[in-house]
Amino acid sequence: MTQPPRPDLQKDPAAPSTSSPSVLASDAERENMVERLREAAVEGRLTLEELAERSEAAYLARTRTELMSVGEDLPHVTPPAAPSGPAGARTFRATFGDLVHRSPVLEHGIEATAVFGDLTLDLCASPAPSTGELTIKARAIVGDVHLLLPEGVRVETHCSQVLGDVRDLTRQHAGPEAITPLVRITGAAVLGDIIVAHPDSDRRTYWQKWLDERRTRA
Repeated sequence: MTQPPRPDLQKDPAAPSTSSPSVLASDAERENMVERLREAAVEGRLTLEELAERSEAAYLARTRTELMSVGEDLPHVTPPAAPSGPAGARTFRATFGDLVHRSPVLEHGIEATAVFGDLTLDLCASPAPSTGELTIKARAIVGDVHLLLPEGVRVETHCSQVLGDVRDLTRQHAGPEAITPLVRITGAAVLGDIIVAHPDSDRRTYWQKWLDERRTRA
C-alpha cells in the first residue's frame, strides 16, 4: 500500500507574514492628516464639529492604522511619509496634566505639545541660539501652550486653528529686524490655545545681553 506523501512541515522562509505589529504614526503624518481634514471641510465633506472631532482624534492617534481610520471615508487619503521636526529639537509634552519648564536649551528648536493639559515654557533665562532665531512647533489639543518670552524679541506666528485660539500678547519689538532675535511659532490650536506673552517681571536675560551686543557692533 502506497503511503501518501507527508506534508512539508517546514515553513517557507520566503512566505510573507500574515500579521505584523502596527507602525507608530509620526508627528508629520498627523499634521498631514489634519491638513487633509481641513481640505475636506472646505470641500463641504465635513462639518465644523466633525472637523474638530477628527482633528483631535488625528493628534491622539498612536499608530498609522488609527490615524488612517480618521479619514478612511475621505478620498485620496494615503499614509504620508514626511520628516517630523528638526533634528535635535527639545520636546516637551503635557498629557492629562500640567507641566512647567524653565530655561530649556534652544539651539535646535523646541516642540511643545499640550494634550488635555497645560504646558508652560519660560524661555527668558535660556541662552539665545547662535543664529539669533528660534523655531517653536506648538500643538494645543484640548489644552493650552503658554510661551513666556523676554522683552526685545520679534515674534512670528504661523499656526492653524480649529476651534482654538493663537494669541500673541508680547509688546512689539523696537529695534531693527537685522539685530532683533526672532521667535517663529508654528503648529496648531485644536480646541485649545497657544498664548505667547512676556513674564510679569522685567528680568535682564541672556536674550537682552545678546541684543545689546549686536546693537553695539551695528
